[in-house]
Amino acid sequence: MQTLLRQLNSVPGVVGSMVCSPDGHLLAHAFPPSVDPSTLERAAASITERTAALQTALGPVGTIDLRYTSSRIVVKVMAGARVLFLCSPTINLQLLSMSAVGVLRQMDRLEPRAAAAPRRAAAPGALYQAVQLVEALIQQSGGDRIRLRGQIALKAGFTLDLIDEDTPDDPVKLRNLKAAARAVLGQDL
Repeated sequence: MQTLLRQLNSVPGVVGSMVCSPDGHLLAHAFPPSVDPSTLERAAASITERTAALQTALGPVGTIDLRYTSSRIVVKVMAGARVLFLCSPTINLQLLSMSAVGVLRQMDRLEPRAAAAPRRAAAPGALYQAVQLVEALIQQSGGDRIRLRGQIALKAGFTLDLIDEDTPDDPVKLRNLKAAARAVLGQDL
């Protein structure tokens, strides 16, 4: 996969590229050594979360294009992976897309082999379990489910629907969810 990422980095204006799994794990990257791998791992998790949010709101997402003053981030969404490109702000998006098509097809062909590798079954995290408990408390309350979930989401700072069994635990989100449930439902988790 490194060879494919280096091919993508040869597109004029591409600084670096990386591939992450749909569940937010960094699979491979071709960035300069000055870029900290832990930063890339956080970016992989963030890409997954943002892509899921966009897909929930808008439906299937093929490309995400984020423009900043000094850089541009382009994310291509594939069936089994997400590919992120860090680019100069003046990158020609059409040239990047045309250049990436063949390489992304090759990555798609590699994906079934990666998926065949045995994976450790992870237990649902504390954040997911807390969301499930909130849902049970809402049902027990007999109140308007949509209104209560909306109030909790506003106070917690995130949509409860975006948390699933594969969502990584986030202590800040968990603390905010507990405080929101206490404020809205009057019960501790």
